[in-house]
Amino acid sequence: SLIELYPDNDSLFVSLADLYKSTEQYKKAISYYSIVLNNQNLDGDQQWRLLYMRGICYERLNNWKSAEEDFLKSLDINPESSQVLNYLAYSWIERNIFLNKSLKMLKKAFEKNPESYYILDSLAWAHFKKNNLQIASKLMEEVIIRAPGEAISLDHLGDIYFALGRKREALYM
Repeated sequence: SLIELYPDNDSLFVSLADLYKSTEQYKKAISYYSIVLNNQNLDGDQQWRLLYMRGICYERLNNWKSAEEDFLKSLDINPESSQVLNYLAYSWIERNIFLNKSLKMLKKAFEKNPESYYILDSLAWAHFKKNNLQIASKLMEEVIIRAPGEAISLDHLGDIYFALGRKREALYM
């Protein structure tokens, strides 16, 4: 109703897109993010964030080509965004592509946001994928200290321990 009353208010479209994203209605979210992104009056700060959010929606819908395109455009605008660096690099790592570039991106993201256990998890996982197992285990153990109940990180640490031959600890994780 508010959009009908104020069709030029981009923040209403973004709020609706964010709502759809948070309720996993990604196609609807993409359409509203796209409406705002087509607005020529966006500043760079708004544009990189919206590309990042829309990229997440594309990724969740398994449209990697569009997701990657949005993440790269976002980084063109704001190459310092630890969130985008992390999301894109981790996505590449999960696809076993661009491992060296991803590792550099994650180091940069961690420098920008050293308190984020999500980024630290991604950095540890990049080291795991590159078979730097000792570094990976130390970093992932730090993640578990920071976020002891984080299921994905516990699973990652189990995989790292298994690769190190620490089978009992791996099973525990």
